[in-house]
Amino acid sequence: MQATISGVKISGMCSTVPDNVQKFEDDMKHFPFSEKSSLKLARVMGFKEHRVSDPQTTHCNLATYTLNYMIHKGYINRDKIQAMIVVSQSQDHPVPGNSKVIHGLAELPRNVYCMDLYENCIGFISGLYAACSMINGSGVEEVLLITSETSACYANKKDRSTYPLGGDAAAVTIVRKSGDPEDKIDFLFDNDGSRREALITPAGRHRMPYSEETAKVYQDEMGNFRSLNELHMDGTAVFQFVMMEVPPFVDEMYRYAGVDKNDIQYHITHQPNKFMLEKLADLMKVPREILFNNVVEYFGNSSCVTIPVAATHNLGSKLVDNRYKVCFSAFGAGLSLAAAITDFGHLEFCEMIEHPGKGTNKYPY
Repeated sequence: MQATISGVKISGMCSTVPDNVQKFEDDMKHFPFSEKSSLKLARVMGFKEHRVSDPQTTHCNLATYTLNYMIHKGYINRDKIQAMIVVSQSQDHPVPGNSKVIHGLAELPRNVYCMDLYENCIGFISGLYAACSMINGSGVEEVLLITSETSACYANKKDRSTYPLGGDAAAVTIVRKSGDPEDKIDFLFDNDGSRREALITPAGRHRMPYSEETAKVYQDEMGNFRSLNELHMDGTAVFQFVMMEVPPFVDEMYRYAGVDKNDIQYHITHQPNKFMLEKLADLMKVPREILFNNVVEYFGNSSCVTIPVAATHNLGSKLVDNRYKVCFSAFGAGLSLAAAITDFGHLEFCEMIEHPGKGTNKYPY
């Protein structure tokens, strides 16, 4: 699917990461592998440290804390919030949805429209499309796009294929109506559900409900420990999917948006690991320095939050003072692909903050 939505822009972005820094040297003490092999993997993949929430702090706490920070700083007015879209693959409860939980924790007005999107790696771009569509098709002037994830907190520490990759984070992106028709975002989406089992959590919902059997931990053929309730990743299949499918997909994005690849000043891409992104930059024939690859190294892969984390960490205040032609792209569970091209910058704010833990929602803590 491809779409262009005009008269919309991103006007601000704030990401939040836990203040708890988990070092890879500590992680590897839990792995059923030699220290030598783990350190070799760390050098290739870029594992150094990641941010992991404490068990008291859910993705809704991270998101609410971010909202309260923005309200405290005067970036948004609590009483004038019109709508929010919450994107996550985690849930505080099966019912109600995350948006209602955050609405209550943040004490927002009752007339705020709340929408939930269950999404994974492409969640930021899916949420951005939903926010732009809402603005384009209604009288809503501004939408808060909230992306949040805390699954790293609950990952199996003995699974080297997933645990050191994971990170927890939240972000609030303000998407606003613009009177300038030159403010537009081009979108492209693609899915291949036939390959869904390459990245899947087998148990925990209706297809295979939680049970004592699904909770049993076993050792797989690679030596990692996990249960059916935890994420399973066929690393080879995912790597091949990204290397084969993403470069032509991004080329299609260029063609649809009518831009030359050399006009793209930054590629702000979903962050699986450093090795994959370096190889991807080379295949796409773009300089590695404009396709960021350092989020897993310092924060971990927070699924739908990695694009805001990459933007706030690597560009930050540059996005307040400047405007760049950027390509957002993401790939992952589904297996799915998404991309968007827009002029990104002259933001009112672009910051990263830390969450102090213990489930707090208030700012200042």
